[in-house]
Amino acid sequence: MKKNLLPWHLLTLVVVLAPSLYLAYLWPQLPAQVPTHFAADGQANGYTARANMWLLTLGVPLAMALFFGILPRLDPKRRLDGNSVNFQKLRLAVVLMLSGLPCYSLYVAVHPASSGGRGLTVLVGLFFAYLGNYLTTVQPNYFVGIRTPWTLENPVVWGRTHRVGGIVFCISGLVIAGLGLIVPPAHIQLIIITLIMLTAAFCYAYSYAVFQQEERLRNMA
Repeated sequence: MKKNLLPWHLLTLVVVLAPSLYLAYLWPQLPAQVPTHFAADGQANGYTARANMWLLTLGVPLAMALFFGILPRLDPKRRLDGNSVNFQKLRLAVVLMLSGLPCYSLYVAVHPASSGGRGLTVLVGLFFAYLGNYLTTVQPNYFVGIRTPWTLENPVVWGRTHRVGGIVFCISGLVIAGLGLIVPPAHIQLIIITLIMLTAAFCYAYSYAVFQQEERLRNMA
């Protein structure tokens, strides 16, 4: 039975439009240049003209939402189910992340004293936690997930890797979000990069170990 995805489509549409509404609301207060890039200490070091912010607040989230709409059709074996609630949750999470970033820039532009990078770090951490929750249930496909030679080769390896890897992703995201609230911004960037690299390395190594285990079991059968 085909699930009713209308609520998810409407929620995604709201998330796509929200940054532009926020931009319109703040427009009279915005400076000519809006901070859109931040250094390791959280201080702005890159700016975008106010008139060009529409591209970031509307163009980028909308393009990503549309891309996710056609992504399942690009899967040659049609294993990525675009009509599943889990896929809609993933699309919402990615669009929410891309909508949250320009909103953070707009907020910092009108509240310069709040610039410190903590909000941005928490946003990234929560995104990874949400992504990890999705990975525990994602089915084998060519585009989304922990795609190593061994997960793509064996559905059992895929399932086991994603169940464990999703939990590790979720924990790493929560740790990043928590540390973002207490660790000085000057040090948080190195911590984020280190945690992401360790998480990726663990998932890669774990998928290989599971594949070897499955091969031994198959040879013994």
